Amino acid sequence: MAQVILRTHDLTKRYGGFVALDKVSLTLNEGDIYGLVGRNGAGKTTLFKCVMGLAHPTDGTIVVSDETVRLNRARKKMGFMINASFFPYLGPKENLGYLCRIKGFRQKGEVDRLLELVGLSGVKKPFKAFSLGMKQRLGIAGALLGSPSVVVLDEPINGLDPQGIIDMRNVIKDVHEQTNTTFMISSHILSELDMVATKFGFIDHGVLLQEIAHADLHKHARKSLAIEVDQAAQAKVVLEALGIRDVSIEGNRLILSSHLDRSSEIARALVNNNVALHDLHRQETTLEDYFMRLIGGGQDV
Repeated sequence: MAQVILRTHDLTKRYGGFVALDKVSLTLNEGDIYGLVGRNGAGKTTLFKCVMGLAHPTDGTIVVSDETVRLNRARKKMGFMINASFFPYLGPKENLGYLCRIKGFRQKGEVDRLLELVGLSGVKKPFKAFSLGMKQRLGIAGALLGSPSVVVLDEPINGLDPQGIIDMRNVIKDVHEQTNTTFMISSHILSELDMVATKFGFIDHGVLLQEIAHADLHKHARKSLAIEVDQAAQAKVVLEALGIRDVSIEGNRLILSSHLDRSSEIARALVNNNVALHDLHRQETTLEDYFMRLIGGGQDV
């Protein structure tokens, strides 16, 4: 059975009459890459601030490795990256060395190990000359100081260009593979979360709607065949003659949830029956699709 690294129970945060978090109970197990999914204002940042001690919960508890985070020693088991902020005139090695000293971590070998881990080994230039992607990688290295039980990353790919996003994705995967670090990550680019996360938590209006493992999420993914034609009604008759009856019509598009392996046969039948075929392709439910259905923005999950 996996060891629980971080859990919250009925975590609630109110700002006056506004409820930012409403009895949130979530669980991170050792080795999870936990993707926190939610729209702007859903409560993601408030949750992270409570976990990090930047905001005090109105009610509920937060436990890290069986210790309440009200104890300073419990929070020392966590690493955080909100904004990668370092001394602009110092290089990566000097910046991490300074963090080691003020946090009381041993510096010998640790700084070089972390810089190698995030792909900044041998970099000499000062932080102010870094690209945004390099700054984010140094931020992850700083969060990893002291080998914390869990590392919280708030929007680590926000603002990055496509290459920077790929680099950040690879850094998180490499760190996880080499250290089994437990991550808790939020991102508004859900397709990227889908490529790294092992577990998801869906939050909306301060309420945790669901927690689901990556493998279980993709069991819900619905594969279908989308067919765009000029005459949907006639096309449906042609498909029914082939014994295909689970067909839904959306304007000039027909959606099939079965018989996906008969696409060539379907295309031939439509053309032979004088139905103009504009497009035919397979599609699959994405993380965005699933989330929108979960919060009521689409069909039932």
